[in-house]
Amino acid sequence: MASVSIRLDGVSKRFDHTVKGEVYAVRQVSLSVATGELLTLLGPSGCGKSTTLRMIAGFEEPDEGAISIDGRDVTHMLPNQRGIGFVFQNYALFPHLSIFENVAYGLRVQGKPAAEIVRAVGEVLELVGLAKYERQQPHQLSGGEQQRVALARAVVFHPKVLLFDEPLSNLDAKLRVEMREQIRALQKRIGITTVYVTHDQEEAMAISDRIAVMERGEVVQDGTAEDLYYRPRTEFVARFIGRTNLLTARVVSAGEVEVEGVRLALAARKPAGERVTLVVRPEMIALLPDAQGAGRIVQRTFLGEKTDYQVALGGAVLQVTAGGEPIARLLAPGSRVAVRIASENVHILS
Repeated sequence: MASVSIRLDGVSKRFDHTVKGEVYAVRQVSLSVATGELLTLLGPSGCGKSTTLRMIAGFEEPDEGAISIDGRDVTHMLPNQRGIGFVFQNYALFPHLSIFENVAYGLRVQGKPAAEIVRAVGEVLELVGLAKYERQQPHQLSGGEQQRVALARAVVFHPKVLLFDEPLSNLDAKLRVEMREQIRALQKRIGITTVYVTHDQEEAMAISDRIAVMERGEVVQDGTAEDLYYRPRTEFVARFIGRTNLLTARVVSAGEVEVEGVRLALAARKPAGERVTLVVRPEMIALLPDAQGAGRIVQRTFLGEKTDYQVALGGAVLQVTAGGEPIARLLAPGSRVAVRIASENVHILS
């Protein structure tokens, strides 16, 4: 299956709102997706991610900017001329057609020969694990199976680009994990360039080669899951990707800051006296029993493989995660603790 690249240059989309007037759904978005890459557009509801995806698909036309697929300008091209496969949030299966006919529909519209349709549908149903399901009806399938039918229908005609619009939001938690693994495995197997939209940060981190975080119609940061988690550029990204502690600190020397009376070493050098915002992930904090410690356990939540603590430190409350603690080492609410954070685990927001 031939795969291609995607490029967006300064793409914007405006809508007329009855109360707010003209509103930007997407503002000056520039992105590139490499051949065979899976890029996820991640953000809260209303951030512009689905509108961006629909512009790539051709369902919406940008007011500004340009979109190219495989180096060809498709900004004003019809969806059926772009060589895309689209997987909708609600699957959009035809309830009165068999699984075979649902998957074959696009090929019939293209006028493909009957023998080619039978071969192509059989191959793709086997690819998604639904061999021998041809005569089943959509209502006879589980949610996960219906999603796989939608995926088969999107790839059966060998599109150059595959687009997903929150495809797992209607599934339960366990099935979402199974399906995201299957989608990722299939995408890598066929090597197709993919743009995936979700508001679920864990889903994005598990499935993506690269993630573009959107806020209020703009891409505020893009990079690998590791980049976004360990080196967020903004407070929004720090809060949206995983759990975090945002701490206001004062630089007391070039390599040291003070947070609520506790001094922490910094890997980065900052001028003394400067106020900075630190990003510290909960699992990066160590707690040591200490009757004279600056921290106090406010709350403990035992979750089996990990234990979450809330720790009062001066006027701040830290979220701390300890993994795999024996029962004898669990810290009781009300106990005093020393708080330790290694310098390499402290990130300074720019």
